[in-house]
Amino acid sequence: MRMPNRKSHGPRYFPHPDSAGPYGQLTIDNRLDSDRLLDAYRHGIFPWPSQSASAQRSGQGRWSVGWYSPNPRAILPLDAVRFPNRLGRKLRSGQFRFVWDQHFDAVLEHCATIGTRKRDRWLSPELMQQLKLLHRLEYAHSIEVFHAKDGFHSLCGGLYGIAIGKTFAAESMFHLCGDASKAALLALVKLLQVNDYQLLDIQQLSPHTAALGAIEIPRSEFLRLLSDAGQLPTQWPDSPELPLHFDAIENCRISAS
Repeated sequence: MRMPNRKSHGPRYFPHPDSAGPYGQLTIDNRLDSDRLLDAYRHGIFPWPSQSASAQRSGQGRWSVGWYSPNPRAILPLDAVRFPNRLGRKLRSGQFRFVWDQHFDAVLEHCATIGTRKRDRWLSPELMQQLKLLHRLEYAHSIEVFHAKDGFHSLCGGLYGIAIGKTFAAESMFHLCGDASKAALLALVKLLQVNDYQLLDIQQLSPHTAALGAIEIPRSEFLRLLSDAGQLPTQWPDSPELPLHFDAIENCRISAS
């Protein structure tokens, strides 16, 4: 069973986010467990494991875990999302099928190893193990995308993240066919909208997410929004499949690209 959301005035295991360095780093250690991860996400902190270059090449060696709370913070406002017109055409044509929480481990593995991530990965084996535990505790969730071209048999894209209260912290996504990761993100937006989520955290802004409508806000404002949303009960749908109709996506604008 999912543990209840706990009201807290500050992190139990970490310095306050306001003490973060210029790049958002709070501390470095090598400790990862579910309690520390939940404490981190409840207070706007996320882990970023890393290895030395030699350890990466050998596939051996200890991972260190940096804990971050950047300022400014990137979010994707649920009422101002933009998606390219070509994705709208694909959704209207029924090319994609969406489910969630049915293939969490596979999504995690793809996010860790797709493309260059296998050589330059941040999802350490220990972090993946703890995320799988959070999935069993109903905190970590995945969106999975299948494509009509293979009869909806093979996973072609997806994302995963952490839900606490009415906040979803989107952690990573991947695609194996065109627009599958954007489709996963749009499915997530729909899922959050219909379940009255208030905050979609994406941590850091990139040109890709900015084109979709992501913005940066001061860390102080983010922490206020996180605190308000975190006091609300987490609601995640039991049905494993989302019948996503493009015209039903509320407040999403379609760009000409």
